[in-house]
Amino acid sequence: MKSKITFLVILLSTFGLTAQRSSNQLKFKGTINQSERGEYQLQNLERGIQNNALNSNYYSVNDHEIILECDAIMNVKADSYLLIFNITQVAQTAKEADELINKRINAFVESLAVLAIRPTDVHQDMIYLIPVFEFEVEKKLFSKTYNEVPKGFEMQKNVHVKFKKSDIVDDIVTLAATNEIYDLVTIEYFVKNQQLVFDSLRSASINYIDKNARKLEKLGIDLEEPHTTLVEQSNIIFPEDRYSDYESFVSQSIEAAKDKAVTTVRKPKTVAYNKLPYNQFDIVINPEFLEPVVQFTYKLKVKYSLEKDKPKPVNHYFILDNNGNLKEVILKP
Repeated sequence: MKSKITFLVILLSTFGLTAQRSSNQLKFKGTINQSERGEYQLQNLERGIQNNALNSNYYSVNDHEIILECDAIMNVKADSYLLIFNITQVAQTAKEADELINKRINAFVESLAVLAIRPTDVHQDMIYLIPVFEFEVEKKLFSKTYNEVPKGFEMQKNVHVKFKKSDIVDDIVTLAATNEIYDLVTIEYFVKNQQLVFDSLRSASINYIDKNARKLEKLGIDLEEPHTTLVEQSNIIFPEDRYSDYESFVSQSIEAAKDKAVTTVRKPKTVAYNKLPYNQFDIVINPEFLEPVVQFTYKLKVKYSLEKDKPKPVNHYFILDNNGNLKEVILKP
């Protein structure tokens, strides 16, 4: 009796899957069977990677590209400062107005010598010289006529004072008030080598993105070289743009105001320096400071290419004959 040959076929399906789910669209390589349960497990695993290991610095523009980005900020103390005062002078003639305003300014400039501020560090900016009018009443029999007639002249100038030490601002303002100059318009801040600051921010941002790229590789996400820089944005925020005004408010309670006349008082408005908040930045250089600073911001976006072709499935067949020999047969699609 001829014995029958018995074939025992065991199907093992091994293939690499490219998992791209949710907003990050990240590539994850793994080995799994074709059942729905296996696909569900892969989705859960990938979702855990996205929620726990990654952050908003990673996102994809399509199936084959991923963008890494970095936002950096550096606080820099100014190298020099500029105070601007406004002066107004009224007189009966233009000549008198010019003489009186120059007298005040010259006395102010001379007094600045005690602070080691030279006359070359002061600039006079002429704003205007205009006639001043008033109304003259002309009485008639049945009516009155109001006519504008010249009364005098008004001259206005700005005085710019440049200095390097921020701790003498109060002294400058005191000297200005001594010479009847009271209107402080603004204080401006200057940083000499701005390009050096941006170079430092760029270097720190590149290192940050490079570290994140290495993290992705450890998670099994293949990033191909070369990468392409998509966006480079920079900005400078000066202190004069970061002052916010607010008004204090204190009010009596309803119980305290019962059966009493409530008298309200004027609540003064004030301003305070309000730096750019740090919560939107990945890198913060020189985070602590005492006086208002110039804030430099830099944003870098880098595009990396992902593996473009999905690994094709390979089916492994094993044949067991009646002699106990196991033979492997590989079938490719």
